[in-house]
Amino acid sequence: MGQRLFRRLPPSLTAAAVGLAACVLLIGPVLVFGAFTLRASLDDLNVRSDRGRQGAAALAATLVGRTISAHEEQLRLVSGRADFREALAHRDSSRLSDIFAPIVSGVPDIATAGVIDPAGKVMARFPADPTALGLSLADRDFYAGALQSDGVFIGDALISRIDPTLSLVTLSFAVREDRVVQGIAILSVKPTVLIADLSVALDEPGREFLLTDHRSATIASTARRPMLSVVDVPARADHGLAPFDGAPRAFVAAPVQGANWTLYVLDDPARISAAQRDLATELGLPLAAAIVVAGLLAAVLAGAWLLLMRGRERLATANLRLLQLNAEVQAATRAKTDFLANMSHELRTPLNAILGFSGLLTEQLEAAMTEKQKRFMRNIRESGEHLLELINDVLDLAKVEAGKLEFRPEIVALEVLLEPVEAAGHNAALARGIAFSSEATSQSPLFVDATRVRQILLNLISNAVKFTPPGGAVTLRARTEDTDLLLEVADNGIGIPSHAVERVFGVFERFHEERIEVGGTGLGLALTKRLVEEMRGAITFKSAEGTGTTFFIRVPDAVTEPLTGERIIVLEDDRHDADLIVAVAASLDLRVEVVRGLAGTDEALRRGLPLGVVLDLRLPDGRGEDFLRRLKSDPASAEIPVIVVTVEAEPAQTLALGADDYLTKPIDRARLERWMRRLVPKDGHGTGSVAQRTFAPSSR
Repeated sequence: MGQRLFRRLPPSLTAAAVGLAACVLLIGPVLVFGAFTLRASLDDLNVRSDRGRQGAAALAATLVGRTISAHEEQLRLVSGRADFREALAHRDSSRLSDIFAPIVSGVPDIATAGVIDPAGKVMARFPADPTALGLSLADRDFYAGALQSDGVFIGDALISRIDPTLSLVTLSFAVREDRVVQGIAILSVKPTVLIADLSVALDEPGREFLLTDHRSATIASTARRPMLSVVDVPARADHGLAPFDGAPRAFVAAPVQGANWTLYVLDDPARISAAQRDLATELGLPLAAAIVVAGLLAAVLAGAWLLLMRGRERLATANLRLLQLNAEVQAATRAKTDFLANMSHELRTPLNAILGFSGLLTEQLEAAMTEKQKRFMRNIRESGEHLLELINDVLDLAKVEAGKLEFRPEIVALEVLLEPVEAAGHNAALARGIAFSSEATSQSPLFVDATRVRQILLNLISNAVKFTPPGGAVTLRARTEDTDLLLEVADNGIGIPSHAVERVFGVFERFHEERIEVGGTGLGLALTKRLVEEMRGAITFKSAEGTGTTFFIRVPDAVTEPLTGERIIVLEDDRHDADLIVAVAASLDLRVEVVRGLAGTDEALRRGLPLGVVLDLRLPDGRGEDFLRRLKSDPASAEIPVIVVTVEAEPAQTLALGADDYLTKPIDRARLERWMRRLVPKDGHGTGSVAQRTFAPSSR
């Protein structure tokens, strides 16, 4: 009775009621809990700032340690080479210098390399310096350290004679024959260059990277510190806030493994305070404005309600005068579509902010809130989610009607397609005391937009559960027929009234408002029909009041055949990167099979070995190195060319495993194309197809 009276009221009064209810629901909780957001965000900023320093220090120390270890390994390898030992035995300075040339040339953090004889005199040096030959270095610590060590000795830092702002650290290794020292190989490293390279990637305003040796002396710094100046290290030298050179600094210390060095990350507290002030300003103003936004949102919702109600009245009138007013109805429909598309965007932005703030408050402050406050938060979340569902349905519907909805089909098994739908159906049915079952009878791979197909099925299952009384049953069936995908959703609920059969797929149509209390927007079936038609499919139904309803969907050309034969396998889960790689391959007329994770690689290889592999290292179900290792360990596939395309900038490991090239994202298209040209068959032409298609838009 109340609903009938509400619908008979003038639209302006119902719109005012909607606006008032939205104001009460949104403004009150935002006003009560807005202040908590600022405090939680400031605490989170401090935690993230400290974690950022710790992460930067740990990463920088690890990279410095790895670089020094790599130089140590270079020194061992060179010293063990037969040509090096032969040149050392003959005291061939020129040949020794030539052997060190490739190690030093083009490496900015290596200053010099050379050999000193057992007595400590310089035998060879690169870059060549005739004045250095014969110079005695017996008084240097790295000379004595090498003689006493079986491994590489890291000497104390010295200030460069050429540039006093640089420090030099010498690595030395005694070359022995039958335990008799034949000479000492040395390598001079510039720690300042290492730190400068790291700071480019890890630096922030007001941040200093400082590297000290075991004497707490400066051997590298991104600030203007004198080299080998002693740093007054705080007593608690791991992290915190303490004075460095008399000024308070927020700091984190990390040891450099294998070098007895310490790397500090120092931040200016003034910068941290400024960031806190900025955050307070950024959050304080939106929080203060949230009340105004909520009021505006309520007003917009009231206006939208008023417009929709009036539009509904106009459509009802137009049905009676269809022949005379057809042009006017089409214009009104276009205006409504444009309004809904624009209005949905304007509504969703503040609503997402409200949902985000309420979720943040609930997550961080739930333990400290009273039951009344928790109830307020649930009211915000539930009401916001209902409004967001309405807005999303309206936006999708507007996109479909405007022809702007994009479809992204992919190859997927039927059981994988239905798995999340079955889980959601079971949960929804269980909550209502309804039995849910599903039947899938096809093993053929499908080429469909999995997200949109699942959206269609979830809409139908949600409706079936809503209108099926407790004790009833809902069934999902899926099968293939030739190349078509057939779907059915059946229930034994209350059915559709005979007078409403023609309006089942209408917008904002709700047929059981007077018989049963259920939620919903009246857009689900309208959107479902539009989505099916955009896939060039068809949706029908049969229903009888009191018996139940069954919806039937047919999606044409959904069954596909997996690729076999000559092709490239692209192991990449990011859709945009995969699309770019496919486009480059298509320009060379090469076929491509895109595999989203490690789980699909076995099936892809069983269908035939590829011409080459484009491999991402970060995959949703594992690491790309695992697949590369398995590929190269099998004699049948060991010679397949592999290029790594990833965001990680460490090529050494993957190249060692057998990859023949390495690209860091964003992808260098020209370089990728040059690599792919090697894979084009000798006749100069590929097979001209890829494992991706697009849905052709339906004609209107």
